[in-house]
Amino acid sequence: MMADIEAVPALFGRSILVRAVAAELMSPESVGVILVGEAGIGKTAIARQVSDELRNTVRVIPVRGGAGLRSIPYGALSRYLVGLSLADVDSPAVILRHFMKHLSRELRSQVPPVILIDDAHNLDNESCLLIMQLATARKVKVLATARQAPGPSGEFERAAKDGLLSQHLIEPLALADVHELCERLLGGPVLTGTARLLAAKTRGNPLLLTMLVDQGRVQGYLVEVNGVWRARGPRPAIDAPLADLLMHDLGDRSDDELAVLEAMAVSGPVRIASLEADVDWSVLAQLVQEQLIEVDPSSEQVVSLKHPLHGEALRGSIPPARALDLAQRALVPMPESPSTPGELTSFVTAALRASSFVEDAVLLRAARVGNRLHDPAFALKVLDAVREPVPTPSYLLEAAWAQWNDRNFALARVLVDESLQGATDPGVVRDGIVLSLHLHLREGEGAGALHDDVERWADLLIAVGNEDGIDPLVRSAALSEVRLLRVSIEIMRGNLHGTSDLEKMPVGPGLPAEVKLAHLGLLAHALVGTGRPQAASLALEEAHTLLEENLEPLLTYRDSVAGEHLMALVCSGSWDRARDLFHTTYRTDTDSGFLLSGWLDLIEGSMSLCAGSYLDARRRLVLAVEAFRDIDGSHIIEWLSGLAAYACARAGDTPGARALIEAHTTQRGQSDAVAHLMGDAYVAAALGHLQEQDAVSRLRWIALRAEKSHSLLVAATALDHAVVLGDRTALEPLAAVTRSFDGEEGTSLHRFAAAAAGGDRQALIVESEAARRSGYLPLAIRCLEEATLIGPPSGAASRSMDRQLSALRAELRMAPGAGAVPLAHGARLTQGEQVIMKLVAAGHSNREIAEIRAISPRTVEGHLYRIFAKLGITRREVLQQPPATP
Repeated sequence: MMADIEAVPALFGRSILVRAVAAELMSPESVGVILVGEAGIGKTAIARQVSDELRNTVRVIPVRGGAGLRSIPYGALSRYLVGLSLADVDSPAVILRHFMKHLSRELRSQVPPVILIDDAHNLDNESCLLIMQLATARKVKVLATARQAPGPSGEFERAAKDGLLSQHLIEPLALADVHELCERLLGGPVLTGTARLLAAKTRGNPLLLTMLVDQGRVQGYLVEVNGVWRARGPRPAIDAPLADLLMHDLGDRSDDELAVLEAMAVSGPVRIASLEADVDWSVLAQLVQEQLIEVDPSSEQVVSLKHPLHGEALRGSIPPARALDLAQRALVPMPESPSTPGELTSFVTAALRASSFVEDAVLLRAARVGNRLHDPAFALKVLDAVREPVPTPSYLLEAAWAQWNDRNFALARVLVDESLQGATDPGVVRDGIVLSLHLHLREGEGAGALHDDVERWADLLIAVGNEDGIDPLVRSAALSEVRLLRVSIEIMRGNLHGTSDLEKMPVGPGLPAEVKLAHLGLLAHALVGTGRPQAASLALEEAHTLLEENLEPLLTYRDSVAGEHLMALVCSGSWDRARDLFHTTYRTDTDSGFLLSGWLDLIEGSMSLCAGSYLDARRRLVLAVEAFRDIDGSHIIEWLSGLAAYACARAGDTPGARALIEAHTTQRGQSDAVAHLMGDAYVAAALGHLQEQDAVSRLRWIALRAEKSHSLLVAATALDHAVVLGDRTALEPLAAVTRSFDGEEGTSLHRFAAAAAGGDRQALIVESEAARRSGYLPLAIRCLEEATLIGPPSGAASRSMDRQLSALRAELRMAPGAGAVPLAHGARLTQGEQVIMKLVAAGHSNREIAEIRAISPRTVEGHLYRIFAKLGITRREVLQQPPATP
């Protein structure tokens, strides 16, 4: 029954509440329940579901309040008062007797009937008083619904305050519930960013969410790509049914209230001071109380519509002439120095709606902000208002960024090249080079194809720095930028040998903040690649300080700085800090926050992978891949697709793993060399878990290649997975490669490898417990498995390790999202492993088996490592036991 309840969108996530309310009404002590919440939140659906659950036990008597009946005494009960004379209507006693006569059969029952009252906020006082008299006399029970504002009327409100009626506030759906409901409505996975967008637009209201999803699917705004649903392009205006529903919700507003709502719909957030001259304060207070508008918590002088969709519905209903008048009346002069990018875009938006003059320089600033905040529709609209007849380099550059955001990459490339040809402003040149780098990688050209362009860009920077009368600091900045540009290409090629030089490279205090950010970002990127994500995170703290001090001019670098920092925190296992950083950088109601939500999937997926929750990891990482296909400003798609393929393989999703591996081969050149090689390492590891024979040799080759270029993180990843697949000869080089690693993940891996390579059983046992406490169950199990291979432990020690291993494996199997993990007893032995197992069962030693098979004793140990792991055992004696008789 609970599954059936959840299948109704309005009841999604409410099954526990339905059961609780039904149980409460059946309790002898209960007088009744009021369900309170905003329109469309599901109050009526919940009440009706409760009444359906009770129908076999008690009779449910429906009563409905209405705005038209609220002023009529006993208007809500009129259907039960048929036959009364006009004189009787004035007698409460007569009406009570008549109504009780209608209930006479139910009143003889041991279980009182339930009066189901919908829209109790519109119930007339007389009906309310009569029902509460019956309820307090235990003749009936009450199940009522009411809007949170103005709330239940009359006696119901007093009864709730006195505790006679139990009141349940129906909250909007949480983000996780919105995401799951979207997936049910669309019949498949939905990008996290799309779910967050729909949650923000509907504020978690299930009715509005259902209607908006249906509209998006019909109009092609919500599309399915690679089996995952996502929002594409600007969302169309709400359709007529949704607009009518929203306007009906606002239908009983006074003229003054409607005027305030319309002003906010047209102009956006409004300063209270600009309203006080035309509107009485009591009107604003009433709208706040009824939760139609809200005061900005960061500035108590600004109010706005609480529900975004109300604004859309109102704008669609206002005649153009009135909308223009409202916009002009609400327009205030632009601050001399806008404190935030949002303040600038708000002013320009209001000015354009009011058809007011705005200087071209201000429009170009606003277009730049819109582009860097991933709002190309706004940027293009602002650029259309520029009056300069000949496009300037700044104009062409912002047009290029808008096309980049709109995924028109060929046009973006033409425009950015044209903008750089005539650019003399250092900021335009810097921003143009950043966009050009994005385009080169997005088109799969890789770092190797950038040489000629890099030299051209370097000449541009030097030319800007050598102009007559130029400030010496600008000239110095240009030389520093050229040096950093050339270093960045080496890093993109995967050559991290210069990381220490980058750490020592001087960055003078007089250099522009853009140059400092570029330096810190490159340094962090190199530090992560060499296994020092914690050091990278420290470097990026300084970068964030620079951004906070002067965000608007540095917006071009915000996403790359945040991306590098998020990647550093993921690689160091700092999951909570990574989540906090994302939410601090990207507010939940911005285009950037929606578009870049793939980072949240990467964070959660990586954490689940380390915890052994492979099904959860698979789901989140596949969503992350699809999100970064739409926008990959960090150029990690090859790394990510390999990681997702590995998660699929560990979760037992062979088709998914194969599809991602195939897609990985088509993404060559869309990432730098480190991300490309890291993706290859995870693909090789995935193939190993899919029983490919050459996986270990591929991993060792990747590790060798990575170590030569000092890409130590890649080398460690490849060696670690080679060990997992049974190559114990990789332990010693793994310990050496990770010696300089920092961060929880890196240092844990080093301690494991060093202890295993050095034969330190006690250190492995200690590390196993530390890994378990950190939630790294697979690593905790590997530590104990390695410990069992180090010499013959005593009987007591062996039994203790067996118990710990069994407990850890059981914990891993029960981990949330562990799902179809290919654990010990579900594993398959290769033909060679089966031969080795039979030889061990026959009593042969490792040396004897090596001679029989013409292999080295270390190879035999590697086979046994894999056999023990697959069978979930820790001692070879288990293999020598005779099979149990049936």
